[in-house]
Amino acid sequence: MTQSRAQAYRDCLDSWINDLRSIYPHVREGVPRTIVHAAGHIFQFLVSYGPVNSWWCFPYERLIGSLQKINTNNHIGGMAESTMMKTIARTANIRRWLRRPDCPTAIKQLKVLFDKSFVPANATIESEPLREIKGSRRAYAKHDGHNFSGFKTHEGNASIIYRPASTDSPRAGQIQWIENIKTSDGDAALLHVRPYQPLRKAVYDPFVRYPHLDVKTYSSTLSDTEHIIQLDDVVAHAARFDYSQGRSVFLNLARD
Repeated sequence: MTQSRAQAYRDCLDSWINDLRSIYPHVREGVPRTIVHAAGHIFQFLVSYGPVNSWWCFPYERLIGSLQKINTNNHIGGMAESTMMKTIARTANIRRWLRRPDCPTAIKQLKVLFDKSFVPANATIESEPLREIKGSRRAYAKHDGHNFSGFKTHEGNASIIYRPASTDSPRAGQIQWIENIKTSDGDAALLHVRPYQPLRKAVYDPFVRYPHLDVKTYSSTLSDTEHIIQLDDVVAHAARFDYSQGRSVFLNLARD
């Protein structure tokens, strides 16, 4: 995160607020919204803490969602919390006891089953050996921790930003299907991708004025051309939104 990118966010937010009051005059008399005020502080957070994905609340919200799904049998007021804390403490004590040098050999043999049942949060999970995949097609292909699939299997995982060749610029496309091929090192995957057609010059791209936002508008129509690429040619997943005049905007979801 640079000062110029943070300042660009502030300028865009100010422009949105001013244009909103010009287009919809009735909002001038309304009570200022808390969410608009909070959005103004994001500039300070960008400067102090860096990119949003370094400090956003999604991991905490996901944890809260997992906790809410736990069956408590309607026991509230500390009973559920106490049970969870006791379970964590007992699990930690058992792990410590299993690592003691004087732990009986027969008990140590159960440690393998114990670790599989209660995986530590900071444990490094070894990758499973590759299993042979039968057939010429596969539903999914995993690469660098991401799942990719054909649009018939999962449309969200099929929208990608990719390079048709190593020298080409990244472009948006949709995975049609995944070919399974046999190599000397085992199974490999080739992605059959159809690119989205470029936007016609007569059609306006409203996002071109935001160079700091990694988005681009394409036609909502897929090209008849099919590119066959490797997983290394994929830049990232893409979030796609269709809007007016046959346009689709694609947001690069790269974690870099």
